[in-house]
Amino acid sequence: MKRRQFGDVHQLIHDLLDRHEANPKASRILAYIDEDALKNVEERDRFVQALYTVETAGGITVQRKRTEGVFALGHIRLANAEVLYAHVNRTPANVSASAALIEARVRPGLPNSALDILDEIANAWSRGVSRFGLAPGDSLGLSASLDLVHALAIRAAEAGGTPPVDYRTFSRLAGTDSKALERLLSTVPRLFERLYPDLAPSAALDSADWLAALGVIRTPQPLIVSGPIAIAGQLLPPLRFYGVPPEQGDQLGLAASVDYLLTIENYTSFVRHAREVNSNRSALIIYTGGFPSRSHLRQIVRLAVNAQAPIFHWGDIDDGGVRIFSHLERTLAERGLCLLPHLMDVAVLYGHGVTKERQMRTADAPPLESAVRNLWEALEISALVLEQESLSPRHPTIQPHDRND
Repeated sequence: MKRRQFGDVHQLIHDLLDRHEANPKASRILAYIDEDALKNVEERDRFVQALYTVETAGGITVQRKRTEGVFALGHIRLANAEVLYAHVNRTPANVSASAALIEARVRPGLPNSALDILDEIANAWSRGVSRFGLAPGDSLGLSASLDLVHALAIRAAEAGGTPPVDYRTFSRLAGTDSKALERLLSTVPRLFERLYPDLAPSAALDSADWLAALGVIRTPQPLIVSGPIAIAGQLLPPLRFYGVPPEQGDQLGLAASVDYLLTIENYTSFVRHAREVNSNRSALIIYTGGFPSRSHLRQIVRLAVNAQAPIFHWGDIDDGGVRIFSHLERTLAERGLCLLPHLMDVAVLYGHGVTKERQMRTADAPPLESAVRNLWEALEISALVLEQESLSPRHPTIQPHDRND
């Protein structure tokens, strides 16, 4: 291990204390003098005198050794942490952690598991370590996170879904500053899943997709569709596609039967398919906006039930695209509907994929019976991915057994 060397006594003391807090049971915490940092004899004399002052107070011990007949200083060892805290006027991390968590511990309305989680945070902070993405002593961040988690729990528990909301509006409604959710984007889902596991989205998602599943997105996307559409029973003019406010999606319906329903992950591919393949409006095409929000997902399921036609999904061929497909597949299966991949298979991956280093998470793997399980396994063993915009749109191949009748 590389020696930790210092030419400043205060920096040396803080480093000793950092390591003491990280491992309070450690009995041998050492530091060394950085002779190169001491530019002249006067600087070295001042440094050594400062060391002797701390040693005299009992905070450290300084090793003396004889080198070639000359006495020299060796390592500096932590002897008494309390003396060092007082010398640099530093509050011990465990004291700061306890003080920072006092308000959180008496917060009303927290679930029973909250105290154990707060103990985890206190233990980490007392060792100078972050927990749930919260830096030691960040009581304001913890308070805002708990406000946001509580507001999300109310939203998740509401039956039938709620209209999408953007990050900043949601933050204000939760009682925090408008940028709190953006600042705590990785913290909030992790705390939520520990505090309210029964209400958390079931899929293993990144933070943005996780929030989108609860309808909290950076900017709420309209529900964009292509096909023979009616709104509140009124047939619409024959446009390439239509966009409606997501909270009014229930008014959108089919004016005629369709050959198939296709959900598309990315906007460019949606527009191209609507213009180049679905110009006769013989199919229902729905733009998911990436990972679909709960309100979008509810409309996808409702329209799929009404369409009673083969259902396909077209997205990126990567771990994110497979996650989206699996989420749609699982949700539709709950209604007895089968989802099929479109332009998302092993042959397309190997025929058009490009090399990209990435980390595949085991938790993201679709179940063995999933229609994209083979694709996931190909992604695991290859270094290939494919953005769906790289392909031109095509009409799905429909087999007789594909129908969801």
